[in-house]
Amino acid sequence: MNWKICAILSGVMLLLSGCKDEKSSDVIKFGLSADYPPFEYYENGELKGFDVDLAHMVASEMGKKAEFEDMGFNAALVALNGDSIQAVISTVTSTPERRKNYDLSKCYYAESLATVYNKKEPYATTGALSKGVNVACQLGTTMELWVKKQASDANLILMDKNPEMIEALKADQIDCVVVDTVQAKAFCANNPGLSYSVVAQTDEGYAIAFKKQSPLKDGANAAIKKFEKNGDLEKLKAKWQL
Repeated sequence: MNWKICAILSGVMLLLSGCKDEKSSDVIKFGLSADYPPFEYYENGELKGFDVDLAHMVASEMGKKAEFEDMGFNAALVALNGDSIQAVISTVTSTPERRKNYDLSKCYYAESLATVYNKKEPYATTGALSKGVNVACQLGTTMELWVKKQASDANLILMDKNPEMIEALKADQIDCVVVDTVQAKAFCANNPGLSYSVVAQTDEGYAIAFKKQSPLKDGANAAIKKFEKNGDLEKLKAKWQL
């Protein structure tokens, strides 16, 4: 009888220990795709950007520390269903489909979409994305959904990283790229031969994604609300010229 009691007690202790670890962990590991200046990117080997700063701020407000794992955008959302990361902060647009599959925080930023193209051959309107035009966007993003819906006759080319698309554009391998307007500005500033045009306003904003039933969502929402109220969010936008 004693060994049965010991076994039961051991199981209970392990269960309680697991719950304690989940609630008391002092780290939130964020997945992201560090190819989205000025939101997340590398400069001289250092990970930086608006989303990176916001993740540190949110984690600190929750009494935790932010750590990051750089992966492709689509891979980050897939990884969220496992245990390697606890959140994704990588310009995740809060769409109805994503809200079905993940717990999303309140939105912290709203953005528009733009086409990036070579100045010698502009693709400045949705109508210009016609049959035979090679349009690239990042796999698993709202840009992919937008092109499929608004420019269904164009040849859609999906890539994992935005810099890959920009290099392909400069090499005349594709005709244009669809990205967020802020990123379009950044890419064009660093590549004088490129230009951009705003082609759509997004209805949804960016949010932090968590797995369903995550205990972290409420804390993140409280932090974002606080930053909106005390002006810290606007200061962060000003820092990154958003």
